[in-house]
Amino acid sequence: MPGTHYTITPLSVGTLTIDHSQLVWGQGFGKRVEVPVLMFYVEGGGYRIMVDTGCSDPESAAKYHYPFARKPEEDPTRALQSIGVSPEEIDMVVATHLHWDHCYNQELFTNAKFYVQRTELQFAAAPFPIFANAYEAPTAGMVPPYSKTKFEVLDGDFDLADGLRIVFAPGHTPGMCCLLANTKEGVYYIAGDNVQLYENLEGNRFGRPIPGINFINLGEYYETLRKMLRIADHVLPGHDMKVLDQARYG
Repeated sequence: MPGTHYTITPLSVGTLTIDHSQLVWGQGFGKRVEVPVLMFYVEGGGYRIMVDTGCSDPESAAKYHYPFARKPEEDPTRALQSIGVSPEEIDMVVATHLHWDHCYNQELFTNAKFYVQRTELQFAAAPFPIFANAYEAPTAGMVPPYSKTKFEVLDGDFDLADGLRIVFAPGHTPGMCCLLANTKEGVYYIAGDNVQLYENLEGNRFGRPIPGINFINLGEYYETLRKMLRIADHVLPGHDMKVLDQARYG
């Protein structure tokens, strides 16, 4: 994908403790692992973009979801300030999906346009009961964290800017979308929870890649993963500590 070159900076805004089998289908039942909650800051062509905006505070996370720890420097505002960026300077926010650990803190980005897939927004309003808690949905008696956000609603792929494309990528959720970014190192695919760990990409005796355990339509999920491997040179998972081994990509 030719065009403007971007850089991608992963930012940790805390750490979840979760069963490994939630992340990689059939692998490591009962093994508790610590994984980061990541936001991705993308810059280039005069634009400043966020992919996902983090999760709730530790008390709420532990009460309704999973044990969650956040160091003071992992507060979303402070994490951005550590790389010289203020939330109000962000031009665009891409919501990969509307699970609770990816769409809190949107009110911080007061000057940004927010992008989400129509399919995701519709499903999040009244998901199947087993997914209602993950969405903090009204059907679970909760107020979704994005309830006051004004969204630009997308129906499929969307060219966000030169060298930057939102890709409709149903898999982990029905309206998942991912960001494809051109860089000097090639095309990066910010995969969100379609690829939660690098381990998903490594595969096993059943093939590669391995989906996560949460999805609606397995056929769509596999097609999304096959397409990802065709169109991207590099993939950045949504919850892998190894992503933070490198301060910046591209």
